[in-house]
Amino acid sequence: MLRVACVAALLVLGLVATRSGDTVPLATAQEATPETACPATTAQDNAAVARRWFEEVLNEADLTVLDEILSPQLAYHSGTLPTMSTGDVAEQVLAPILAGFPDVDYTVEQAFSGDDVVTLIWRAQGTHTGPFQGYAPSGKQAAWTGINVYRFECGRVVEVWAEFDALGRLRQMGVMGTPTP
Repeated sequence: MLRVACVAALLVLGLVATRSGDTVPLATAQEATPETACPATTAQDNAAVARRWFEEVLNEADLTVLDEILSPQLAYHSGTLPTMSTGDVAEQVLAPILAGFPDVDYTVEQAFSGDDVVTLIWRAQGTHTGPFQGYAPSGKQAAWTGINVYRFECGRVVEVWAEFDALGRLRQMGVMGTPTP
């Protein structure tokens, strides 16, 4: 019985010929895997998509761009917020920034990309003229920095890790004192 199982396994793997001398053809990975509608993208393509987060979504206040660049299976991670999905990011992260700092301007300082991951180091500045995180408008200028790491599948962002100077922004808004060690 064990011999039959071994021969069957070898036939499946195409490592042994049949009695007629014909080898059993193997399917390649591409033949065995059904084609998907996943476009081929380069590291540069992904970097351009990641930049749209800042250049179009935030600087131009166009949240509709998120539908084009984010996967429906998005996971957004931040040290100051719980993990969120696509709709939550627009509603709980990006829209409040645009409401609290309508003149916000983000600048990508450095970009690093490879295969399916893009890292952007950025800075932002704006005037706190709208309600933000429960604080009334202060009219004060604020500037903050951060880093976002984007992971891509099929040309869309499926995961984001974002870290930014939220405490520094609150201090500049005048709603928090300088912390002491």
